[in-house]
Amino acid sequence: MDRRVKLYYNPSSSASQKVLVALQEKEVKFEGVIIDIQKKVQQLEAWYMRINPAGAVPVLQDGEKIIRESEDIVDYIDREFPGESKLVPDMSTEMGKEVSRWRKVLNEEVQVFAITYGTMCFPELSASGLKLAKSVYRSKDDIIANMQIRAKRCEQLADEHPDLREAYTAKMSAVQKNVSTIADKDNVVKALDALESTLDKVQEKLKKVDADPSKELWFCGQQFTAADITLCILLGRLDLLGLGERYHSNEKRPKLHAYWQQAKKRPSIHRVSINVLREIMKMKLREGAKTVLPVLGGLVTVGLAAGLAFLFASKR
Repeated sequence: MDRRVKLYYNPSSSASQKVLVALQEKEVKFEGVIIDIQKKVQQLEAWYMRINPAGAVPVLQDGEKIIRESEDIVDYIDREFPGESKLVPDMSTEMGKEVSRWRKVLNEEVQVFAITYGTMCFPELSASGLKLAKSVYRSKDDIIANMQIRAKRCEQLADEHPDLREAYTAKMSAVQKNVSTIADKDNVVKALDALESTLDKVQEKLKKVDADPSKELWFCGQQFTAADITLCILLGRLDLLGLGERYHSNEKRPKLHAYWQQAKKRPSIHRVSINVLREIMKMKLREGAKTVLPVLGGLVTVGLAAGLAFLFASKR
């Protein structure tokens, strides 16, 4: 019998998108369970908090094993499902060390939540305007009110489920911190400015890699790796926020621009990150569809599901 893992995720979550790309690259069959992280806030339900006390997506379940962080899930997929594609090269190699270093840089330096929700709260910060369907747009007041309701819900659930009190209290604190971050325009501007420095380093890295224009070259060499997944999901998010012109235009960062043009043609990136806007309206016609999707070769359905709740949701 074929081995099939279960993925709890939301297709519009950047953390979930990383895992979806990894699953495609490794050609892994999986059962997808979509978690509505906005309207129904299913990530706060007790059954889910027992799977992931952080109240976040994605989560991968493989038999009795539960893997909770997106980068850990990518590592697990690459390790447990051998194939032609090797997303996480051995740390004993130079490429392995480079991939590890750049994944750390991109994950630690880039404030995806602040950039995503902050730009939505202050759309004037978007260089070319939010590429966001009106049907899913939320104003700053709506976003903050939603998060405050979520924090209050955590407080209520902590009383209802004493065994999960610590988890709900931690989640409530995290939500309150997020509200403070995105409600202050200065915080958002700082996050956007800090991204300039990070992508300057990426541009310099790509200059060193790009030695032979006749070959398909990726972030750390000729092999598409987990570092590429992290970078590509970020670049796709920036496009949707109308920030592509600021960060990876041909004039501003030509190597990064060329890299992104190449990456968008890769099937896994195209299906997960690029098709979101085109498919969101189709999703509106499919809202009555099942939320449990057996997927492989059904990734068009995954694309259609993007935007199920909030198009630009991060892992929370």
